[in-house]
Amino acid sequence: TVIMVTGVNGAGKTTSIGKLTRHLAGSGASVLLAAADTFRAAAREQLGVWADRTAVDIISQDGGDPAAVAFDAVTAGKARGRDVVLVDTAGRLPTQLHLMEELKKIKRVVQKTGACSDTDPAHIDTAASSLPPHEVLLVIDGNTGQNALTQVKAFDDALGLTGLIVTKLDGTAKGGVLAAIARERPVPVYFIGVGEKLEDLETFNAREFAQALLS
Repeated sequence: TVIMVTGVNGAGKTTSIGKLTRHLAGSGASVLLAAADTFRAAAREQLGVWADRTAVDIISQDGGDPAAVAFDAVTAGKARGRDVVLVDTAGRLPTQLHLMEELKKIKRVVQKTGACSDTDPAHIDTAASSLPPHEVLLVIDGNTGQNALTQVKAFDDALGLTGLIVTKLDGTAKGGVLAAIARERPVPVYFIGVGEKLEDLETFNAREFAQALLS
């Protein structure tokens, strides 16, 4: 499974990837990380720290084209028999059109690696839906308010989002913008970040969230 993770700078994207890596590894999945955020100087080092903490391999390049890093990582993930490849991408604002185009390019290049085969013949699907990336996740800060809705719309239009990770729900705003997102652009919420520690990532429960929001 190839998971592409995106979001604006400061939303907690790279930290969320570290937490997601731990979550997947804890479930018995073998994970490979792709440091395709070549735009921010410290991003590769930050992802490398998370790779060390979670004891997983990381594919990176000095500078280089982010789409090429993503392609190499997916190819390596297949060759090494990894269950999941997590692709980190550069944090960007939806208004940075050249960077949004770069995101689309990463997705196109990853698709060129071809369908990811399944060892179980019953699961082999030759349809285009089996082409990677299988998940495109947007990390949003639960405290950003209506701006988060703008982000969801822009990234969904560009990439076709499959899910959200909502961070910083230990704050005061409690992520009420999710109600607006659910109404205007209903992308499923997969995980919520509730703190800084590696284990502070929880699967999203809509009923619990609604009750907490209204309590």
